[in-house]
Amino acid sequence: MSYIKFGKYEPCREAIVTDKEDGVSMAHTYKFPNGYGASVLRSSYSFGGDRGLFELAVLKDGDICYSTPITNDVIGYLTADEVTEYLQQIEKLPDLQK
Repeated sequence: MSYIKFGKYEPCREAIVTDKEDGVSMAHTYKFPNGYGASVLRSSYSFGGDRGLFELAVLKDGDICYSTPITNDVIGYLTADEVTEYLQQIEKLPDLQK
């Protein structure tokens, strides 16, 4: 499988695209039982992608969420270890069903 695993976190969906002009782009989606998730990107258009770094967005019921204690925007220029740390924080957010 071609996905990138961050710590213990494995994506539920992935997209790997190779483009002659832009090189390899990747997008992975993570979902958690609390109703939150994350989108992790790396491409020439993502924040830090041209440096081999990742961009992360918090998802709420599958859509980008701009109102969590973690962030109010996407977070760019992340190393793999930093992505893992954010995934841990997202997993610990309060359950949306409660």
